[in-house]
Amino acid sequence: MTVRPMFLGGQREPRDAGTSGRHPGATLLRVVPWLLLALLLLAGGCEEPTAVNQPPYIAIVAIISAADGTDIGDKYTYRVTEISGALHIDEAFHVAPHDTVIVPVKPATYQVALRGLPPQCRVQDGTDLYVLVPQGANTALVRYQISCESLITVTTATDGYNPDPSYIYQVTGPAPERAGILQANDTLRLDGLGPGEYQIALQHVAPNCVVTSDGGPDRRIVLADTGGTKVDFRVVCSNESHRPHLLFFAASYHDGTSGFLFRAADPDGDIERYAWDITDCHGKSVLPAGGRLRRGLSQDRTAGQDTITVFGAVEPGLPDSAMIGRCTSLRVADESGNTTPVVEQAIAARPPAGPGADLFNARFATAATLVTSLHSTGPDYAGVFAAALLRDGVLFPPDGQLDLGVYNAAGYQDMLLPTVPLGGSRPPYYDYYAVIVYLFDRSGNFTRLMDTDLFN
Repeated sequence: MTVRPMFLGGQREPRDAGTSGRHPGATLLRVVPWLLLALLLLAGGCEEPTAVNQPPYIAIVAIISAADGTDIGDKYTYRVTEISGALHIDEAFHVAPHDTVIVPVKPATYQVALRGLPPQCRVQDGTDLYVLVPQGANTALVRYQISCESLITVTTATDGYNPDPSYIYQVTGPAPERAGILQANDTLRLDGLGPGEYQIALQHVAPNCVVTSDGGPDRRIVLADTGGTKVDFRVVCSNESHRPHLLFFAASYHDGTSGFLFRAADPDGDIERYAWDITDCHGKSVLPAGGRLRRGLSQDRTAGQDTITVFGAVEPGLPDSAMIGRCTSLRVADESGNTTPVVEQAIAARPPAGPGADLFNARFATAATLVTSLHSTGPDYAGVFAAALLRDGVLFPPDGQLDLGVYNAAGYQDMLLPTVPLGGSRPPYYDYYAVIVYLFDRSGNFTRLMDTDLFN
């Protein structure tokens, strides 16, 4: 019995149709499973198989890693070329992505080139591989490790009280608009979009829910055709009868420092933290390290109060000119995770000065105590936030900058700053370099003062 050439799907085309010496056995056999190939070669009968089905072979396998729904392409092209040109083997095979290609060849060195991948697919060792088929070999394997990512992956993560079960998403940009439904905890993969700037909006969010992730419910992205862009929406839902409310918020920025004042109320008296940021006024952080979550409002002077006043300061160190067109962002949450909406306030170009001080002195009373004396001359004085500069690496991993440790999260409404104990579980006196106070008026304007001589 003679085994004849088999064409089990796929297409082939010679790259040099005018070459009369092309190897007649360069035939595509797309065989899954591999046992079928063995059965064809060993099929019954006493005759020798014809040369077209005799080894050696090159087997080409694509191992594709991609999430469900990601575009991996519709058709791949493998071009098999004998590199010396002596055998005149140069053929291309067009197959589906997961097909295995088996090509009868002669002993020689071959180049296998893969084409037809979508731009968001990457090949571990490149698309052009070389394989040596030695004399007496049976099958030489060429394996492509391919990973593909969708152009945009959108996720929603929702929790809290009475969570919103679903949302409407909308994608606008250079490509035709897309819209649909996303569940509360869902993943959406978008492909087939051209490069350009897109807006991805999460709409129909329930009134008791807040999008707390960077950028809020409206994201702006610049899309490249290589894929991998991720848009994550984090949604926190609150119990309306127990969530805190922001009553007043004022902020300003100067000399590399953001100072802010807010009042908030909570029916349970358990406000615990606030989230601060500098944004593009559309919810997107403009800070290299993002915003700051500061906890501890359920302790110290604000513990158990249904209405609290908080003074705060953060030192991003960015020049004042970088704050033009920017906003200070704030959100307040309680111990159960109930949260206010995110509020943004535009940063003024030239904020008014805050209160002054006719007395400010920080000193080591002993090697175990740091005492700060303060008296303000401002008739509009409202409160003070205090911090200390410490040796780099004392409070945080070393980064070449002095560490800034705050006295407490809420600041003080009077001018009596507490004595700071030193040593023991706290840094010793020689790790303290300076004490900084931020004096606020009732409109949120502040003055920053620093004492660097803690021995006098």
